[in-house]
Amino acid sequence: MTTIHELFAEQVRRAPTATALRFRGEDLTYRQLDARAEHLAHRLRAAGVGPESVVGVCLERSFELVVALVAVLKAGGTYLPLRPDEPAVRLRYMLDQAESRVLLTDGRVTVPGVTVLNVDGSSSTAVLPLTGSADALAYVCYTSGSTGHPKGVAVPHRGVVRLVHDTDWLDFGPGETFLQLCPLTFDVAAFEIWGALLGGGRLVIHPPGPLSLPELAECLRTEEITTLWLTAGLFHRMVDRHLDSLGGLRQLVAGGDVLSPAHVNRVLRAHPRVRMVNGYGPTENTCFTACHTVTGLVGDTVPIGQPIDGTRVYVLDEEQRPVPDGEWGELYTAGAGLARGYLNDPELTAQRFLPDPFLPGERMYRTGDVVRRNGSLEFRGRVDDQVKIAGHRVELGEIAAVLADQPGVDEAVVVARHDVTPGEKVLVAYVIGTPCDPRGALASRLPRHMIPAAIVVLPEFPLTVAGKVDRAALPAPSRAESAMDDGSIESRLADLWADTLAVEHVGIHDDFFDIGGNSLLAADVLERVRRELSVEVPAARLFFENPTVAGLAEAIHDEGSKSCG
Repeated sequence: MTTIHELFAEQVRRAPTATALRFRGEDLTYRQLDARAEHLAHRLRAAGVGPESVVGVCLERSFELVVALVAVLKAGGTYLPLRPDEPAVRLRYMLDQAESRVLLTDGRVTVPGVTVLNVDGSSSTAVLPLTGSADALAYVCYTSGSTGHPKGVAVPHRGVVRLVHDTDWLDFGPGETFLQLCPLTFDVAAFEIWGALLGGGRLVIHPPGPLSLPELAECLRTEEITTLWLTAGLFHRMVDRHLDSLGGLRQLVAGGDVLSPAHVNRVLRAHPRVRMVNGYGPTENTCFTACHTVTGLVGDTVPIGQPIDGTRVYVLDEEQRPVPDGEWGELYTAGAGLARGYLNDPELTAQRFLPDPFLPGERMYRTGDVVRRNGSLEFRGRVDDQVKIAGHRVELGEIAAVLADQPGVDEAVVVARHDVTPGEKVLVAYVIGTPCDPRGALASRLPRHMIPAAIVVLPEFPLTVAGKVDRAALPAPSRAESAMDDGSIESRLADLWADTLAVEHVGIHDDFFDIGGNSLLAADVLERVRRELSVEVPAARLFFENPTVAGLAEAIHDEGSKSCG
């Protein structure tokens, strides 16, 4: 087995003038991408980057982002995905914990004590010798941690190579056009990027910013995307709103949470030629562990299938003994996709990466997922309180720990509820005490997808007979009523928000994301505003900058004024 950058170099030699990247109507060939990455790799070497040096990459989707990834690997380093909108405290923690001293960005982010390099369009013909091995670290992906801090999953080159090279679970080759849609901090971005580039395919980079379902549908058509990954939530919305746009695909991989059988069956009926794959896997086993190609209409559940090439799975009981087929147990995974562990955290690594009792000298990862073998693997749930929100893995304990650390909070519990927004899991926090500004404290330390839709203050928590918090008895959140003039655009928008988010009342200054909204629901709202209110909708970016009824109404008014001018 080889390294990512060696396989990329093979594609450059094989088809240097083939299109590697497309972004906003412009193309980069494999030769051009390689030349830009060589230039940046020399700059990284000059900045002290060497074998397994961790380099922060804090860029939006763009040519520069992919150039940065290739360059870090060429220089022998390990890339650390970061988001430009990450809370400063969290950004600093990840850089420090990973011992990263170099940061690649576009100039918007500066961190004291870290060498910041801007990524430009310069090229170089000077070639660095290829170094590294399959066991060297390729990237570190931070995921939610139950201790109150994120943990860095250390993924070697072999994990990515086993995923997208010389495998038959999906077609990877020069005839495929992938869409790069996931944020780099989402581990499936590695599948999108390297799945295209290591097979000689074309990678279309979706513009950064808020996701618009109509724009995504149009992108699939105009760019002739053939291979697409969607989170379960986004998959369900595209099937509901833009099913026709999926017809040009050859391969559609969805996952990150439980897929709706009804939506899968709708795709199969409408587009029988599309290869529909349910993809399952934790970050600790490099994106995908098991996959199921749906070959016929499904019943009550969509299986997660069989382990992909280079992967072993075990279904074990509490004593780590195999359970008979048809019985539920915990899934453990092993093989070439296994991460090295959690970066600079040997104690946590030892808790989750265990000796493989069936293959001496090897390790396995304890996923925490409850499954059974019934021909194919079937997923039932978790053994802990980890949940998936919009495809992101969220440890409820991390949010509760941040809340409990705030002045005035005596205890905190966070749950994922299904009865707040129809068809969505919504985070709700419950606290005992007199918190001052809990939402502000959360926003300063956690990414947006981890901030609860509501924070409910209770005098005490309901308890089970065993004395534990009875999560099922925690009350659903309610909203205070806010008055608005009937018939106004603000009133009509508030009614539409309330219907979308399944809340009783919406105030004119309520933040959409504070009352249960997320990026997918925001796309739904903007589409419904356009369709049901027959008004000109501003760029989705404006809504994300001021996500209130008042802000959206003002933006709509400004848009209308421009169209009349």
